[in-house]
Formats: sequence, C-alpha cells, structure tokens
Amino acid sequence: MEPTSAILLILTGLLATAAFAAAMLLWPRFAGSGRGPVLRRAGLLLASQATLTALIVLTANKYFVFYATWDDLLGDGTAKVQVKQVQSSHGAKADPSGQVRRFSTGLGPSRAGHPQDPAKDGRVDRLEVHGPRSGLDSVVYVYLPPQYFQPEYARKRLPVAMLLSGGPSDGPTAWIKQAHVPAEAAREVAAGRSQPMVYAMVRSAHGLSPAPPAPAPSGPSAPPGPGAHRRVVKGMAAGLGKTVKAGEGKTRDGKTRDGKTGVRPSVCVDLPGRAGGQAETFYTQDLPVALLSTYRLPRVRQGWGVAGFGTSGQCGTRFAMLHSDRFAAGASIDGALGAPPTAPGTAQPDPYGGSSVYRQDNDLLWRLEHLPPPPVSLLIATGRDGGEAATAARFASLAKPPARAEVSLVDGEPGTLGQWRGHLPSVLGWLSARLRGE
Repeated sequence: MEPTSAILLILTGLLATAAFAAAMLLWPRFAGSGRGPVLRRAGLLLASQATLTALIVLTANKYFVFYATWDDLLGDGTAKVQVKQVQSSHGAKADPSGQVRRFSTGLGPSRAGHPQDPAKDGRVDRLEVHGPRSGLDSVVYVYLPPQYFQPEYARKRLPVAMLLSGGPSDGPTAWIKQAHVPAEAAREVAAGRSQPMVYAMVRSAHGLSPAPPAPAPSGPSAPPGPGAHRRVVKGMAAGLGKTVKAGEGKTRDGKTRDGKTGVRPSVCVDLPGRAGGQAETFYTQDLPVALLSTYRLPRVRQGWGVAGFGTSGQCGTRFAMLHSDRFAAGASIDGALGAPPTAPGTAQPDPYGGSSVYRQDNDLLWRLEHLPPPPVSLLIATGRDGGEAATAARFASLAKPPARAEVSLVDGEPGTLGQWRGHLPSVLGWLSARLRGE
C-alpha cells in the first residue's frame, strides 16, 4: 500500500478510533497515584495522539499528494549523475527576451468616435515567438485589458490564459475575429462576471513552424562535390517548366515541409527524435517564458490557465494535468478526450512511434484512472448532441481530489469558434474564477 492508498487511510482511521475508545474506557481503571498508573495513562494519551496525527497526515497527503510512493517519502530512489562539463559563461547569452518580437495592432476593442486608448480600451499585441527549447516558432496575439495600463494596477500581475485554436483552417487571429475574445472579455469584466485577465491566443500545433536553419559559417566555401554542376543544370531546366515558391518542398516520404527545418507538428505532444516535433515543449515552456519576459504576469501557477478548441481541446486539459507546476486550470472546448487525436496523411500519423506505453501515458482517461490526480481544475465543454458527451461524463467521474473536473453541455453540436462565441463567456468566466493574480 502506497502513502496515498485509500485502504491505508481507512486502516489508520480505524486504529485511531480504537485508540481513542480504549483511552476513554480504560482511563478510569488506570486512576490512582504512583508510577504505574501514570505511565499507563501516558501510554493511552500517546497512542491516541499518535494515531490521530497519523490519520491527519495521511489525509493531507492523499489530498495534496506530497508523497505518492514510499520511495518519495524515505528517499530510497537514487540516481547516479555525473557532470562532465559546465559552461558557466553562456548563461548571460540565454536572455529569453531576445526570443520575442512585439508589434502593436489595431485589433483591440475601441469606442466609437474616440481614438484607441490602452488605458480605456485595452490593447492587442502581435508577438513573433521563437522557442529555444522546442525549435519551433509561432505568431501569438496577446490581449491586454485596460486595467493592465491603469496606475492602480501598476504593481499587480494579472492572471493569464493561453488559448489554442482548433486546426490548420483557423488562422492566427481566429480567437479575435471569430470568437471576439477581446470584446467578450471586456464585456464580462464590465458586468462583474470576470476579473481582468490577459489572453495569449496562439494557433494549434499545425500552425507551429520549425525554426529556420542556422546561417552557414563564414569563410571560404567548400569546393563543389562531384555531380554538383549536373544538379544545378538539372534544377535550372526543371525551373523553366514549373515555378516553385522559395523554401517549399517535400520530404522523401512526400510529407510537406514549410521551407525551414523539419516537419510541422500535427499534434501537441513531444515527438522524441523528430525534427519539429516538440509542440508540447513550445506551449508549456517556451511560450510561458516568452510571455513572462514581455509582460507583467504571475510568476506562480495559480495565475496561469490554458484552454484549447477543437483539435487543441485535448491539449488544454492535458497541459494542465501533465504540467500542474505551470497551470492551475485547463479547459477543453469541443475537443476529444483520451489520447491526442491524429489525422491520416499528416506529418505524424502515429505520433507515438508504435509505442503503446507512450500513447497510454498521454491518454487522459487512463491517467485519471491509474495515476495520482494532479491539483488542477478541469472543464470539458462539448455539444449535447456530439459524440463526446458520454466521454466527458466519464472523464468527470474519474477525476478525484485534488483534481476537479466539470462538464458544460451546450445545445446542438457547434463546430466552429464562431458558433461557440455565445458560450465562450461562460468558459472565460470559469477560468477567471479559478485563477488569481499577484
């Protein structure tokens, strides 16, 4: 039995009850003066207090999962690590702010007949983010509410929610032009149903771009190898009959590249050993660091949430479950649960490399059923007539404290961000109620 076992908790509770009952029944019998009665009464007190303390400690550990195994508690798990090289001089060069380029836009809310004022209307920025850990790039739109620019909030860090769009057909401005997130968020704050929050809107994994290749080293170029002249002439001849956009091409197996390095990811999981396959690292490490280096945002997990729509719906809940050190809440909007869905013909039709263990590790239903629950809040919003309603109910039934899961069913089966627009304020309000700033 592990420290979080329900059986261990029940047995300890029974033992504590028995110790307390014994103390109540035997106390009169041990009355009297002398060393013997005093020691017996002290033993009764010690036994009842020790068992009660053990019950309280085990209850707290089961709820917060401080120690999931006895090895965690006793420190028996050891690993041999050998440091072979330390490059102490390169830390200063890894400035995360150098990985972000910020541009102002006119996409934020505005008052008719008035020039746009960030302190009254808010602002929408366009970021070009390069992920140094994942090797992936993306365009991110960030909505900053008016409170971010007001003097009374100058020392406050507003909560932030990352919003992932649903697929390759949703452009980088889908959350703004289809879902109208800035306007809806401002309306919810004005009505008192939500607190001021920052929203970082980013495309799904399909929209992430592998980073461009490093520039060739300066110096004299190497002489052309054998057959180089024939390849150049052949390429020129092919170019006469077909115009090819610079940078486009295909891999040996016919999968489309984007003209940079590697293949675009198709799902938001890390694909070990595949170029351009570290989408999860981008969303859970590179993007939060980029946002923190650019804006005044919370430094602790209680201020961070994530939500995904459509094909990114599973990502929203999975990121919160697997990275509860970063996110306190996650929401899936019209998304599939279980393992990340894949699409035939994409760059990674099987993102797990044939490994059933790796697939199982990314299956949310399996994790809720077999692994210690993470301390996060989860929301599953889906259509009442869709195929995921029953799965959402099972998902919520499997969630145990400290995890909390709720299901929000909407009428019909809305399938686009525009169709979900009327239901998004409730999702934004749900996130707002579970996040806090600093």
